[in-house]
Amino acid sequence: MSKKILEVKELSKTFKRVHAVKGISFDLEEGDIFAFLGPNGAGKTTTLRILLDIIKADSGQISWNLNGNSSSLPASSLIGYLPEERGLYLDLPVLRTLVYMGAIRGMKQSEAKKEAMMWLERLELEKRANEKLQTLSKGNQQKVQFVASIIHKPAFAILDEPFSGLDPLNQELFIGYIKELNKQGSTILLSSHQMQLVEKIARKVFLINKGKEVFYGQLGDIYQNSAEQHTLEVSFNNHLPRETFETLEGAENTISEDAGKVKITFRQGMTISEIMRVLAGVDSITGIRSHNSNLHDIFLDMIQQQKS
Repeated sequence: MSKKILEVKELSKTFKRVHAVKGISFDLEEGDIFAFLGPNGAGKTTTLRILLDIIKADSGQISWNLNGNSSSLPASSLIGYLPEERGLYLDLPVLRTLVYMGAIRGMKQSEAKKEAMMWLERLELEKRANEKLQTLSKGNQQKVQFVASIIHKPAFAILDEPFSGLDPLNQELFIGYIKELNKQGSTILLSSHQMQLVEKIARKVFLINKGKEVFYGQLGDIYQNSAEQHTLEVSFNNHLPRETFETLEGAENTISEDAGKVKITFRQGMTISEIMRVLAGVDSITGIRSHNSNLHDIFLDMIQQQKS
């Protein structure tokens, strides 16, 4: 049976007039790949900084239990943190930086150097090991920042926007690296606005918007809930206004794709035959296509339903 290694209860934080985090609660079990997802400004980074005691919460409780030790904040040797904003020294050589980061997390210098060179070879950066970090591209700087955060194989890794600055090929490679890290024993907390990438590896998700919980639970559950609703992509002549579809029987959410296309989500339990009967009453429809919702689409639907 998996054990809880992090519990967060009713966490809140306000900056002047901005209520950044509004009473959120969640927990992580050992071995989780947990996705903390939402748009920019949703409260993700604020929450992570509170977890790491970089800033203080206004209220709420945080309980850690890593390697059988209960504490308000685990030792740095047990935690890996990839910040959203790069925090390494740009004027230091790459290899020296990685060895230093490993050493301050409890690694022997020789061990840290060996591990650093292994990663630089995997990332095809071994020939640039003695160059200063500032000479690398933003994408390669992100790769070095990632290695710096996990070089010591932490029991718990917090990765804030790990795919930032990476091209599609390297994004896929990083998905593999994160899976590998998890198989080696690290529990992973991912924070990102790139939901289409994170949904490939996460098992549990917390969706947040404007500091508030939108959804929390198993990734499979959110897909199951979505599968009980039908979303159709409807093409039509340009002169049809969006209001034509917003007032249809059973239409819960409509998103305009372009001038002649709209995506409509119908209420839960409504059958395809019922939906087609409703659409049959609309003139000028030129095409109908079933739309399989991804996590980003589901999130947008949930936000729209909260507003209504």
